[in-house]
Amino acid sequence: MDWLEFALLHADEPRTVQVDGTDVGPCLVHGEVIFCPPDTVAEPGTRVTLPGGRAVRVRNAIFMDALGTRLPEHLQLDVEAGGSDRYRSAKHSMSRHNGRGV
Repeated sequence: MDWLEFALLHADEPRTVQVDGTDVGPCLVHGEVIFCPPDTVAEPGTRVTLPGGRAVRVRNAIFMDALGTRLPEHLQLDVEAGGSDRYRSAKHSMSRHNGRGV
């Protein structure tokens, strides 16, 4: 089974993410982990835009070989929690809490 067959079988609907502005998919998005096709190129620090429009950064990118697993080869992206929208809200909230206006 190749990545496309696996992703279509295990996803309710194919998801596309943008990696540095380039569409990549189908991907499986599960919390702070994104499973991508094996030819995806993303290094730590790369910006990824999730299907809902939230932008996050890659913390770690791991190529997963199919040897010894029931998964086809793929690239696993561990991304930061939150994303740009939440970061701004948290920063603004903390500034108000500390008595500083931003």
